[in-house]
Amino acid sequence: MGFTIQQDQAKVKAACRFQMNAELTELHLLDCSAAITETSGQPESQLRLGLQFEPSILGAEQGNARFAVRIKVFGDPKDAELQADKHLLEVACQFALGYALKPGYTPSEQDLDAFKEGNAIFHCWPFFRELVQNLTMRMGLQISPLPLLRLAPKAAPKKQPAERSSRDQKDAAPHNHPG
Repeated sequence: MGFTIQQDQAKVKAACRFQMNAELTELHLLDCSAAITETSGQPESQLRLGLQFEPSILGAEQGNARFAVRIKVFGDPKDAELQADKHLLEVACQFALGYALKPGYTPSEQDLDAFKEGNAIFHCWPFFRELVQNLTMRMGLQISPLPLLRLAPKAAPKKQPAERSSRDQKDAAPHNHPG
């Protein structure tokens, strides 16, 4: 199915401003950890996967911008009870990304935040997917490759009906009509 990151229209536009004025120049793996439960063995069914990520801005100055993205994927058998703190499989990595900025472009905080929240992970994702596939194979788990990562517009908030005053509610009381 895939994992989806959602952003509203204003953030998509801000991230677009950044990406049109920046070029990825470096990507480094800062740290990585992987674990399976000792009693796991090969799960009998596909894993139910979850994703967490924490992006951050390391800095933006002198024609460069740097970000960090921590990505964690966890998996449990589909029929297992969900536990927030313990999973059959956990892989977590942190990447550092560096971007060269076009001369004359100084990104706003809005541009940096929007890019950090919705786009920086996309540059790490192919490396993370390959790393997870390699690690899980070496751990003796035969899992499918991680699903695709998608960016989608955030759904508009549902409009709440305006509250009526008590007088309006009295006036709007149902009337009995002969049928």
